[in-house]
Amino acid sequence: MGTKYQIKICGIKDLATLELCHELGVDYVGLNFSPLSPRKIDQTEAEELLSIRQKPNFPKVVFLFFENTTEEILQITKEFSPDLIQLIRGDQFVKDILWDSLTTEKKLLPAIRVQSPVVSDEALEPKSPLVILDSFQKGLGGGSGHSFPWEYITNVKRPYLLAGGITPENVQFALNSLNPTGIDVASGVETNGKKDPNKIKELVHNVRNL
Repeated sequence: MGTKYQIKICGIKDLATLELCHELGVDYVGLNFSPLSPRKIDQTEAEELLSIRQKPNFPKVVFLFFENTTEEILQITKEFSPDLIQLIRGDQFVKDILWDSLTTEKKLLPAIRVQSPVVSDEALEPKSPLVILDSFQKGLGGGSGHSFPWEYITNVKRPYLLAGGITPENVQFALNSLNPTGIDVASGVETNGKKDPNKIKELVHNVRNL
C-alpha cells in the first residue's frame, strides 16, 4: 500500500483506538486537552494512553490545546514531551512568546482556520515545517466536522494537513483535488461521538490505496 499521504487521527481517548492507529501505520495521533472539546482528556488518561508509546514505529504524538492557560500547556508538555504541540492561530489564551518559542524549537504544529481565499503561502506560518488548514467554527479549535470551501486553498504550495469534514467517503476526492501533504481527521472517524474502528480502518485503507 502507498504511503504518499500522511494521516493524523485526532481526539483519541482510549487505548484500543491508539493501538489500532499504531497497527495501521498512522503518522500522527492527537490527544486533546482543550477544556472546550468533547474529546478532552486529562493527565491521568494521557499517562495511560502513552504507556504504549515506546512500541516500535509509534506515530508522532501531537498534543492539542485551545483556550488552555500557558501554565497548563507548559506543565503538561514538560511532563509528557509530545513530539509536536498543536495550537490554533487566533486562540486568545496563547501568548506570542509561547507561539514564537515553539516555532523556533520546531515543536509547533499550527492550525489555521481558513475563512477566505489564501493568496500567499507567507500567510500560513512559513517558519513551521507543516501546518493544519481547518474550517472555522466559533468557539471551537477544530473537530467540528464542518469543511470549508476547498477552492480557498487551491493555490497553496507549502506542506499542510487538510482538516475539516474529512471522512472515509470523501478522503480520496479531497486528496486528488488538492494534493495536500496529508489529512487530519477527528469527527470523520467517529460514530455517536466515539472513535469507530471500522471507520478508521476504511479511512486509512482509502488513503493508502491512492
